[in-house]
Amino acid sequence: MMKKTFVIFLLLLTMPLCSYASTLVLEGRTANEVEVTQERVFSTPSEGLRKLVFRFASPAEWKGLTLTQSLTKHTVDYTPKPDSVAADKDAYGNTFTVATWTNLKQDAVVRERFTVALDITLKEMKSNAPFPLKVSEIPADVSVYLKPTEQVQSEDADIKKLAASLTKDKATEQAAVMAVLDWVVDNIKYKTPIPDYSAAWTLQTRHGNCQNYAHLSIALLRSLGVPARIVGGLALGKTWKVPIEGGTLQQSIGQGGHAWMEVWYPDLGWVPFDAQQSHLFVGPRHVKQTVGLDSTDVNDSWRAAPVLPPFKEDISAEYIKDDIELALKKELLGPSSYIMTGNVEITAPVATEPLKPAPPPPEPVKKPEETARPVAPSGPVEFGNLDFPALMDFSVKSGSNVGRKTFDKETAEYVTGDATFAQAFTVEGDLRLDAVSLAMHKFGGRLGSLWIDVVKDEGGRPGAEGTRSMPLFLDAVKYYPGYKWFDFRFAASAEDQPVLKPGKYWIILRRSKDAIVNWYYTPGNQYGGAGDARSTATGIDWSNVLNYDFNFKVKGAYIKSGGA
Repeated sequence: MMKKTFVIFLLLLTMPLCSYASTLVLEGRTANEVEVTQERVFSTPSEGLRKLVFRFASPAEWKGLTLTQSLTKHTVDYTPKPDSVAADKDAYGNTFTVATWTNLKQDAVVRERFTVALDITLKEMKSNAPFPLKVSEIPADVSVYLKPTEQVQSEDADIKKLAASLTKDKATEQAAVMAVLDWVVDNIKYKTPIPDYSAAWTLQTRHGNCQNYAHLSIALLRSLGVPARIVGGLALGKTWKVPIEGGTLQQSIGQGGHAWMEVWYPDLGWVPFDAQQSHLFVGPRHVKQTVGLDSTDVNDSWRAAPVLPPFKEDISAEYIKDDIELALKKELLGPSSYIMTGNVEITAPVATEPLKPAPPPPEPVKKPEETARPVAPSGPVEFGNLDFPALMDFSVKSGSNVGRKTFDKETAEYVTGDATFAQAFTVEGDLRLDAVSLAMHKFGGRLGSLWIDVVKDEGGRPGAEGTRSMPLFLDAVKYYPGYKWFDFRFAASAEDQPVLKPGKYWIILRRSKDAIVNWYYTPGNQYGGAGDARSTATGIDWSNVLNYDFNFKVKGAYIKSGGA
């Protein structure tokens, strides 16, 4: 029986890697300037609209502890011209624009252009804020951000119980905030689209998009008496990197609407956090627009008669300046997903920290005859990071009376460019490999082909030895409006299928000619551990660790030893 195998005859550079993720404490600054075009389109039905009212937010000037955001060259063009355009300032200090059309017979387009400068400075910050905070010392304009809402159920019994358990031994606000957010990033998995963005639903189901991450984090903090508010804005999709030991952590985020949060400290003021990836700051791909109690306060909205028209938003961004000069100051153990943070020195007296309870006694050592022998897997199996929005059109859908923009957006990597991408998976027994499927979208290319290499792990990175799939020719792949499984098979018949021994393997996507595809990813470490998705620009050093897992599935059958 002939098996298809190959060896890459190149020098493989490997470095020892930690088996856990960490909190990366960064210092330095970024200076970024970007031209953004934000186009919103309402598709008017053939019978027309008697009235359309669109209320939307724009970027504004902001200055905070770690971020200064300035705005220039801001223009808004309308097609057709609205009957009226007015400013609307809300209770949280946000300014929205309200455009109104009557007797609308064509699509309404709002095209906004602006240039935004983002200056981020990360240096040592000092805080002596105790935990719990003294409610009497919280200013009135800040205490409003302790209120529960329909989306942020901070009085929910389960939310209060979880928050109390996470912070029972914390004596400083910073320690309490970090305990809450570390739990959220390790226990909530990214998923889109979803039916509910509320904190209680997020805690119950343990998944959601950026709104869910923010709402649950805010609810947990408010239940503890810590003021927290949601931030609405834009995420820009250009990849950026931060240093880690032995390489870089590559940060990617889908381009579109985004929600994050700010936490109030008595001695620092409002400090930004992105519950998915960063503490005490947000990166140079976040453009802030609005703040509020929950996402209903920060989202664009519209109403129309006699029906709500379909809505779609497109965002493009071109960086004029993109200087990122960040250094790794130190690493802190945990959480299991990588988190970036600024550095806070706690100046509160150490004596205020209560003693931690003694650890429980160790479990008694079992005798060999008492230890159950592991059962080897057998039979057909399908596993991987399986959940993605198949064939989804990422335009925003509206409800029956009032339409609101959601923050569902495409999270995918352009994987047929200069870089090569890889995703790890683990085999628990002898596996006869039938197919590996990748969640991808074809948007160009007719003459090219795609194939994948499945290689053994060497020191936490793709190795040099493995097996290669049969090619998938692009001219045989139809165009679809969204993502679907692309199936890569390894043999024409079952008896020729390769057998993978137990261990860790990597999927490496390869291409030829003009193949142009995106590979869908899920933010965070949804399937494996931190560092289980990587890329390399040149050679095979694989030094870029990705802050997400690609969506894939492995199909085959576990066989008994000696049955290959």
